[in-house]
Amino acid sequence: MDPEARFRALFIEHYAGVRRYAHHRGVVGPDADDLVADVFTVAWRRLADVPADGARPWLLAVAANVRRNQARSVRRYRAALRRLPAPQPAPPPPEPADAPLADALAALGADDREILWLVAWDGLSPREAAVVLGCVEGTARSRLHRARRRLAALLEAPPRRTPPAGQFEADTRATGALP
Repeated sequence: MDPEARFRALFIEHYAGVRRYAHHRGVVGPDADDLVADVFTVAWRRLADVPADGARPWLLAVAANVRRNQARSVRRYRAALRRLPAPQPAPPPPEPADAPLADALAALGADDREILWLVAWDGLSPREAAVVLGCVEGTARSRLHRARRRLAALLEAPPRRTPPAGQFEADTRATGALP
């Protein structure tokens, strides 16, 4: 039997048992999924070591080791957190006090807002913004330039006024033409 077929058979036969092992030891949800995945990752890497006639005990021994490793990791993580100074809460970023600016920002697309926020509010350079956006610096600079141009156009455009209800009909009756 080729390794892939053997592993598939091993997985199908023993998945439920390894999952039950995790569940009976209080490992549930995503943690149980992680434990089972780690067990079968070890089984795949060490497929030649998995006994043909006693796979379940071998897999459960691996599960016990994985569980202990996970518990040690959690303890080390918590200990590291206790050694760190408590973080100071950061104030939220200032919202634009200028209503036209807030309206213009809201009218921009999400990509334009993101590049503007990264540079103007978060204080990143275009090179740093490129890292956040997952693009090259030249692309970030180009996006920033276009976003600034669109924002400026929105700020320069006269505000759109909606006539009061009934005003449009009264104007067209009085002049006999559409405005």
